[in-house]
Amino acid sequence: ITSTARAKNDFNYSFSGVSPWLLSHDFNLANLESPIIANCPEGKTGTFTFCGDSKFVPILQQYNFIFNLNNNHILNYGQNGLLQTQNLLNKIPHFYDDFIINNINGISFGFLGFDFITYPNLDKSEIINKIIKYNSQVDYLVISIHWGNEYLPGVETWRVNLAHDMVDAGADIIHGHHPHVWQDYEIYKDKPIFYSFGNFIFDQSWSYATSHSQIATLILSKTKVENIKLEPIEIKSNSQPWI
Repeated sequence: ITSTARAKNDFNYSFSGVSPWLLSHDFNLANLESPIIANCPEGKTGTFTFCGDSKFVPILQQYNFIFNLNNNHILNYGQNGLLQTQNLLNKIPHFYDDFIINNINGISFGFLGFDFITYPNLDKSEIINKIIKYNSQVDYLVISIHWGNEYLPGVETWRVNLAHDMVDAGADIIHGHHPHVWQDYEIYKDKPIFYSFGNFIFDQSWSYATSHSQIATLILSKTKVENIKLEPIEIKSNSQPWI
């Protein structure tokens, strides 16, 4: 994706098919599964060491993103790569292993990120304790979580159980990712649990499941999720999602 943007000298290229959708929201929560660093080297096909060009940052800022960084590729360039990413995103809300609050239109949102891929033995009780700690501080506590086996059409039982435990502890919205394919969401105790959003801006065009997904618009009042609307997307040209 970085190579394509550089070749076209167009760092908005991958966003062009979803630009109106992104601009229509107060914020867009996404998993940023790549450090953004100075002098990001050219990525070779078939490698799994990711980085993004710093020229992407103004584009990301204009689309009102809030980024989860807690995933298994954010440390592809080590702690220095993570630090560069955090510094470059200084005007874009983001979270790694910290808790952040964002206030929008009189509604407070708190965000926590967890990564079960890099840390498969992550202490689930620690997650629950953090949720209990922060839930009372915000109107909506959003959990962005990297979890699950890749490419499975369904959700493993342990994730369903953990998701329910997180909601029971006070989580309001669960934003799941890593499997690279869409997995159905559920409403549990009036709280939406998105187990996996699949790919968005990514280059896995080799199957229907990895190149087709859904994105969600949530309409929220201060006390509840009023509406959820799903939009099917297709990833074209190996890096452009289109509604």
